[in-house]
Amino acid sequence: MVNYKLIILTLAFLAALFASLSVTNWGAGEKPPFSYEPKEGLRQPESGVGDVGLEIFTIYVFPFEILALVLTAALVGAVYIARKEVA
Repeated sequence: MVNYKLIILTLAFLAALFASLSVTNWGAGEKPPFSYEPKEGLRQPESGVGDVGLEIFTIYVFPFEILALVLTAALVGAVYIARKEVA
């Protein structure tokens, strides 16, 4: 038995995904518009957390999203495997 509602919902999601990917300006060759500079009188952080966050959410945002999807799929798979079957 084929669930047509699920197929239509999946195709609509994929169409929205491809549409959003096609109109996105990926900024190829552009310098990131943000930089982490402390305000006047504040010292530069020693850990570099601001720089790491800046790079993750500007330069490496697409691999970050792919990693989030992979980890979500792994979590769902682990819950599916670990669930108890009701007799």
